[in-house]
Amino acid sequence: MTTACGSAARKIALELAVIAILASQIVSVSARQQPEKSIGGPQHEDNILGVRIGMDVPTALKTIFENSRRKPGQEKPDAKRNEGKDNKDIRVLYKGLKEGEVQIIFAGGKWVKEVLLVYGGPRPIDALRLPYSSNISAAMGGQRYDDRYTVGYTDTNKLEQFWWRDENMPDGYRVRIGFISGKRTAGGAQGITTIARKLISVTPGDEEKFLKAMEAAP
Repeated sequence: MTTACGSAARKIALELAVIAILASQIVSVSARQQPEKSIGGPQHEDNILGVRIGMDVPTALKTIFENSRRKPGQEKPDAKRNEGKDNKDIRVLYKGLKEGEVQIIFAGGKWVKEVLLVYGGPRPIDALRLPYSSNISAAMGGQRYDDRYTVGYTDTNKLEQFWWRDENMPDGYRVRIGFISGKRTAGGAQGITTIARKLISVTPGDEEKFLKAMEAAP
């Protein structure tokens, strides 16, 4: 009787151990499946007011209307113009939003290929956890930085600093998430300490892949 009880107890203990191992594996897999969160917060996500690359026109306009909390009668953008090759791209502008000013470019007037947010007020570089340079020494001062970004400039004058990272999309093209600083003075007396704009676009060089993916989508 004692032997039988001991055997049953060992069997229960073994079953519990197996259950504990399986549970830990499930938790581990679940954690790996969660999207990577930036220490700089939601501003690092690949959308602006919910608008993402590849959205069609009705979806994008509905999304920004709802997420910017515009009032009935303000469904349409504040301005629109044609641009790009053969004037087939369409740029729309939303002014006076709580977050700032938003511009969306629709490739061929059909799909979002770029979204720009001009912040209503400057965002400190430190608040977004952006590194001051791509140099490895920038991460050795005890401060935690988002190390996914490459750091450069918008042009050869080096008056605006540019942080960017590229994300692979399932359809074979890449999306670039970037931040652009406020301007420093021409003489460089004023350092770069704030972010003025957030930019999301199809990564340069992937435009044809993007258009082919959009045209092939059901």
